[in-house]
Amino acid sequence: MRLKGKSTIVTGGSSGIGRAIALKFANEGARVAILDIRKESKLEKESPSTIEIINNKGGKGDFYKVDLCNKEEVESALNSILNSYQEIDILVNNAGIFIRNSITKVSDEEWEKVINTNLRSYFYTTRKIIPHMVENRSGKIINMSSIHGILGTGSALTYCTTKGAINNFTKQLAVDYSEYGININAINPGTIKTAMSKPFRETPEILKEYKESTLLPRLGETEDVADAALFLASEESDFITGHCLVVDGGWTAR
Repeated sequence: MRLKGKSTIVTGGSSGIGRAIALKFANEGARVAILDIRKESKLEKESPSTIEIINNKGGKGDFYKVDLCNKEEVESALNSILNSYQEIDILVNNAGIFIRNSITKVSDEEWEKVINTNLRSYFYTTRKIIPHMVENRSGKIINMSSIHGILGTGSALTYCTTKGAINNFTKQLAVDYSEYGININAINPGTIKTAMSKPFRETPEILKEYKESTLLPRLGETEDVADAALFLASEESDFITGHCLVVDGGWTAR
């Protein structure tokens, strides 16, 4: 097991990519704490919760109901985790939302909601956990970004803005904390088959764009991203930091 005995936090682990990462880490021997607004995804209610799957398989998982945009709730949950786990080896900042909008149509409320969820929550969790990694002089932080932090896409101003910020957030943290033995990287997925992406990825326009732009002839699966996260969380990536790992089937290669 590649993560045996490791203590891990995954934000947004109840659904989609976060769910796949949490399950993958648990299968590899990690104890996984999931921070999310709900235990079961409202988009995937037909499935058992991530925590139920982990624990039913004999793994070790804990769920913390948290509004990740709320600093007090985040700090309270992380204090509880640190008291229980004693130390955190791996932090995966994954929680995120997608809202289509443009500069002339986005409301102040939409702007704040996406910024708070996709970026500010990463700041809250990382600021709380990184001093403990510094003390231990080890740790892995993985930030979920997107190829749309590198390339623009149609009418997704707030999403692209936050993902671009995550890329440089990751690089600067790597610069600041490499001397403490902490590896800090990002993953930039392309279009991945999740319940959140279903409303727009199945439109004829998106499917046509994907077929024309992607070198590998399929949409990405959550397992594709989870495999990348496992690599970055494992000892196999000990000489990698400040990197944004693209998992997009070749979209950005053209």
